[in-house]
Amino acid sequence: MKTYLFNTDNGLYEGESFEEPDILRYEEGITTVPPPAYRHGQVPVFDRRRQVWEVIPIAIARQLLNLEEPK
Repeated sequence: MKTYLFNTDNGLYEGESFEEPDILRYEEGITTVPPPAYRHGQVPVFDRRRQVWEVIPIAIARQLLNLEEPK
């Protein structure tokens, strides 16, 4: 089954994988909900509580990662 990976600390999208359906309930950071389309300068973030993806600007994602803006 195709799955989508996200960071368990901040929800940031980490890619795609294929997993057996029965492993999903034991693993964190995996969902079967596909992320929405996004453009350059944006990144999907998964909200585990609501089980939905949101698309945010990369500048906000940098803040989630505590990264400084390039100068």
